[in-house]
Amino acid sequence: MLYYAIAVGVLCLMGFCLLRPRVKVLIAFFVMTSCFDLVPRILFKIDVWDVGAILLLIAWFQLVLRKTEVPTSTIGYVVGLRIILGWMTLCLLWSVLIYEYPGLNSLKASRQMMIGLLSFFVFRELFAVDKGAYEFFSRALYVATFILLPVCLVQFVLHKPLLFGLYREYGDVTRSLPVFLPLVLLSMWMIAAKVLTATRIAMHEVLYAGMAVAVIMLTFTRGIYLTVMFVFGVMIFTLALRKSPESIKLNWAVVPMLFILLTLCGAGLYIGGYADKVVERFTSAMELVLEQKAKTNKDNEDTYTGRLGIAKERFMLVLAHNPVIGYGFIHEDDVPRALRAKLKYGSVIYTPQYIERYEAGYPYVLALHSADIGWADIMINTGFVGLALWIVLFVVFVTHFYATAGRTSAAYYHARLAHFLQFIVGILLMFESNTFVNLVQIPAFILAGYWYCSNEQTEPQSEDALAVSMEVAPATI
Repeated sequence: MLYYAIAVGVLCLMGFCLLRPRVKVLIAFFVMTSCFDLVPRILFKIDVWDVGAILLLIAWFQLVLRKTEVPTSTIGYVVGLRIILGWMTLCLLWSVLIYEYPGLNSLKASRQMMIGLLSFFVFRELFAVDKGAYEFFSRALYVATFILLPVCLVQFVLHKPLLFGLYREYGDVTRSLPVFLPLVLLSMWMIAAKVLTATRIAMHEVLYAGMAVAVIMLTFTRGIYLTVMFVFGVMIFTLALRKSPESIKLNWAVVPMLFILLTLCGAGLYIGGYADKVVERFTSAMELVLEQKAKTNKDNEDTYTGRLGIAKERFMLVLAHNPVIGYGFIHEDDVPRALRAKLKYGSVIYTPQYIERYEAGYPYVLALHSADIGWADIMINTGFVGLALWIVLFVVFVTHFYATAGRTSAAYYHARLAHFLQFIVGILLMFESNTFVNLVQIPAFILAGYWYCSNEQTEPQSEDALAVSMEVAPATI
């Protein structure tokens, strides 16, 4: 049986190598993102992300072998990414050679950040050499998420998980957070931008936006509520400043209509009996961010979630250990007991071995790395220098958009604005999650799409681009 499995695997790999570059990269991205929650993260004791990463590296290697050369970009944020990637490489070497962590464990700890960041250059190379690849990517992602959004809503109604994403009970409702939510938000920003600028949209886009708003509300996640509202305000502010081509302007008459529509959605939630949960999560959002002490209770609900407490504690640990490099790429298995004993804030370790210990009555054990605030992990992995480099990158990125947005082609403006806004969402959610630490291929794609739609792409690049009636993406169904 094993030989048959190996033979099938080899044949599939050979078939993969024969596919068009755009298809290979899309498959790799799809697999790295847990097949959009269609499979569990760990399948047959193998991390699905690792399989996707191998496929992505194969696709990249084949892209590099092509004769088409991509000019070296001198755009500030692209240069910043190269510097960050170089610094992370130094931190990885320091972890193995100076700190003497086990090499394999350090590679495990660094792979999602480093390969995820490297995927930006894979996407950039693909979009540059394979004309129409960006439009193909956007169309495929839009259709895939359009199909899966109703599944998210159905599983909420049934109170039964139909996907393998984050799913857990919250009181008398079910909280579901699909892994593809950033891509849903990307399409939603694009649709909203078109509505605000009085650009024609299709009926399926209206349906998509409605399902997207419903899924966002039903996440019952305070940070997402605040971030989406803030970024929507940024969109209106940006359009009001006329940071757009002359033919694209904010239609002020649409703004109150959108607020009326949101009010009606709120009324629907209230009638359905879910508004109280949504309001409760929203009103307690700032309390969570400003909380200084960890909460504890018997169910471990909202335990160790003081974001500022985590950030402050990790800051002091890095300051005392090595402010420049931090702890490097240290795996949880290599964290010394003395260091773990100092932790008062953080996420609980939920590996199968630890779950058995918890069920046997042992106390919860905190991880050095936390899913609650990504900035803390960046400090641990790359020190204060790495943190500073990321902050500079974000500042340069925002500055670049507002300095060049007016020169964007009208055909690509809505897409570029959507990529910009979604990247801002990722930055803000670093206070809520770890956008640039895990599944980094998603923000890497967002940034690569922004690069493609920027002022360097002054005209549609292919027949595929001209055929997209939605002006790049979302695509028609």
